[in-house]
Amino acid sequence: MGEFRLAVESQTGLCRASGALEFSTAADAHAQLQRCLGAGGQVRIDCSALERIDSAGLAVLLDTVALARAQGVALTYVELPAGVLRLARLSGVEGLLPV
Repeated sequence: MGEFRLAVESQTGLCRASGALEFSTAADAHAQLQRCLGAGGQVRIDCSALERIDSAGLAVLLDTVALARAQGVALTYVELPAGVLRLARLSGVEGLLPV
């Protein structure tokens, strides 16, 4: 079982995600990503240090997009791993991820 970590740089609006974004970490990751949106304005989430993302993790990323839109936050995912982009493409939701 992995761990999800999120470091928030409130001055720049950059959040650095690392670890695993999967079923076992989804609830905690969702809560952390919601706090990241609290920076408001433009938020970038750097995913380059994520080691694993499964379909539950993809669902968390998509829900974070919906929350950002509802809050008027411009969200961008940076350096999404190729595996999650492939999963999103196979699921038909690739266009919903702001990259």
